[in-house]
Amino acid sequence: MKHIEKRIKLIAILLILLTLAACSFTDSSSGLLSVHVLDVGQADSILILTPNQRSILIDAGEASNAAAVVSYLKKSGVEKIDILVGTHPHSDHIGGLSQVIEEFEIGSFYMPAKLHTTATFEKLLLTAEKKEIKINTAKKGIVLSLDDDLQLNFLSPISDDYDNLNDWSAVLRLRYKDKTFLFTGDAEALLENELIQEYGGPYLKSDYLKVPHHGSSTSSTQTFLDAVSPDIAVFSLGRNNSYGFPHKEVLGRYEEAGILFYRTDLQGTIVVESDGTEIWSSLKPINLK
Repeated sequence: MKHIEKRIKLIAILLILLTLAACSFTDSSSGLLSVHVLDVGQADSILILTPNQRSILIDAGEASNAAAVVSYLKKSGVEKIDILVGTHPHSDHIGGLSQVIEEFEIGSFYMPAKLHTTATFEKLLLTAEKKEIKINTAKKGIVLSLDDDLQLNFLSPISDDYDNLNDWSAVLRLRYKDKTFLFTGDAEALLENELIQEYGGPYLKSDYLKVPHHGSSTSSTQTFLDAVSPDIAVFSLGRNNSYGFPHKEVLGRYEEAGILFYRTDLQGTIVVESDGTEIWSSLKPINLK
């Protein structure tokens, strides 16, 4: 009998220790920021989960990607999207947003004040209206504080007379403690130069860069890369896409600058995490020898 009682006590102690260990693990992981560049083919969709599990979604790919984006968000534990951003009206960025709005509670929704005449854009406006979601104007100067030590800044659009729809892209700068992340939509050379003139290199300097415009030669100018000078970069693009992205000269610029990079066309969804002092991923950069 005493032997049985002793075993019960040992089991009880073991259960307590396991519970404490589980709690310790949860507490230690709560200080992490995670950035997910989803594999949505020749399109863009980026999920950011803050240390307090608030969520930011930047773009949602084409309409054909919507189900996959929604599924990924749900599997990641997202119930509410605190900040939703459509960087610009091209379908490979906003096509999936209508279904996202249908499926999730939305905190704040931002898009540039640029109208577009496509059915995809009109559907998005109608869906937001039906769900009574206000569309806030994405523009320079907007600052959003989400968690302690975490701030999201809208750097663009800077002006209101761009000829190229890509240059309407809402460029976002996320700072978490000592680390900065730059999300660029489809910004091309004109907007890259505007960003440098408006903010200067020291402010644009970022540890992480979402490569502009899928690695097109119309973006990632040498001047821009010199200003941002990221440690790591992520290309979001489709395998064997018809545009030939990423262009060889662009890859060359990243290689020559010593920037480690990842590619969704070759590696699938790219997830990085940060505790505010370091950034890491379970994946190996494509160009790490």
